Amino acid sequence: MAIKGCAAPSPQRVPSALSSDRNPLLVSQEKGKTAFSRIISNTSIIVLGRVLNAVCSFIYIPWTVQTIGLTGFGQLLLITSYLMLVSDITHLHSWQPLLHFGTSSYKEKNHREFHQILGFCMRSDFISGLTGMIVGIGGVMLFSRTMGWPDTLRSMAELTALTILVMNRGWPVGVMRMMSKFKVATTIELAGTLTRTIGSFIGFELGKGLPYFLAVWGITQLVLFVLYNTFGMYLVRKNISTSFPLRELFMPTVKIRGIWKLTLGTSFSEILESFFKQISTLLIGAWMGAAEAAIFRVATQITNAIAKPATMLIPAIYPEFIRFRNERDWQGFRQTMLRIMGTIALLSVVVLGVSLSFGSSILDYMLHHHSPNGGALISILAVSALIDVAVVPLEPLLTVMGKVYSVLRAKIVTIILYMPVLLVLTHFMGIWGAALASVIASAVMFLWCSIRAATVFAAVYASERPEPPPSEPHIPA
Repeated sequence: MAIKGCAAPSPQRVPSALSSDRNPLLVSQEKGKTAFSRIISNTSIIVLGRVLNAVCSFIYIPWTVQTIGLTGFGQLLLITSYLMLVSDITHLHSWQPLLHFGTSSYKEKNHREFHQILGFCMRSDFISGLTGMIVGIGGVMLFSRTMGWPDTLRSMAELTALTILVMNRGWPVGVMRMMSKFKVATTIELAGTLTRTIGSFIGFELGKGLPYFLAVWGITQLVLFVLYNTFGMYLVRKNISTSFPLRELFMPTVKIRGIWKLTLGTSFSEILESFFKQISTLLIGAWMGAAEAAIFRVATQITNAIAKPATMLIPAIYPEFIRFRNERDWQGFRQTMLRIMGTIALLSVVVLGVSLSFGSSILDYMLHHHSPNGGALISILAVSALIDVAVVPLEPLLTVMGKVYSVLRAKIVTIILYMPVLLVLTHFMGIWGAALASVIASAVMFLWCSIRAATVFAAVYASERPEPPPSEPHIPA
């Protein structure tokens, strides 16, 4: 009941500390918390799938090693590493332009524009897949002897290289991330892992050889391709009222400005990262033999698997960062970044502890072969993995803020420094040298990206800072 002579308090007079409309900082903090919650929720789904996949790998890798031996398993890894390298360096990562250009048209229900972007992504997937298959087969013919592969391994690699055609699943991955269907993607990945696990069990029971296990790997890629594309098209039909015009695949109706620049920039960035991951295994195989390559590769996989929960933030980070950028909510952006970095710091402590305590035992179990000083090797690679984890939120930040070529330059500089260091250290120290080279390269990448990210945020805050009010002119008395 209002007191006579005084007007009832209006909602506009609520103190600004309690009003989100008049307290932008409070709004940004709430948005940051909400975005961080979505990132953690989506990442938890992905991590759950990765944990199940890791459990399966602890089953099918020992089966494979026991069946075809450590050298045979090393040859399997050499072929699959080569195929993944060729796949990555030839494929265009179309999920990036789909998220960057398609998110706004999808939310605004501009279906014609969304279909044009989707058609570009589908087309780039097919062209790059076909190119990768041709390059893969040609590379085996030209360089298999340089890599120290026998003729029998060469023929198997040529046949398995056909799989590269179906290894690019960019557009359906982009659709699932844009629509926050992380459970679907996780289920599909698990289906692929189960396919390989069941196939490996059959090969273990029947005592099959290397060609069989290569075939299982290829069938796994085919299963993933079919499931991703099927569910991707289902999601498009379910959420887009108009049907996809097939003419967009063959006769695009519009040229999307800037899409090629982003696609080539992000794809080349991924090419350098894949080169960094795969080349050490191939070099060790060529210089020291398939068995040593198997030890190094499995040790790398163990440390990467332990650090996987942090790296799985990336698919969930991109959509949230794009929302903040579109809304120009830099405070919310900053709040989310700080929370992510804090979470990564905690995960890093866990990763290092697990690596130091159980790394050697895990490596011996996976290979059914005792590797002297395997724990030290795992520890060195764990340090490299931890530095890579620290880069996790920085690369998406720079990409979303239009600094994709800065990330590209960072990776080019890292590769330029990494290659001679890798060659020298591996030549003199073997797998230990390769592990130390990984640490050096990871440190260079982290320093570059952290300095560039700080510069970007400083520039953003400077541009958003309001100008001071003009001073009152001095009027003489």
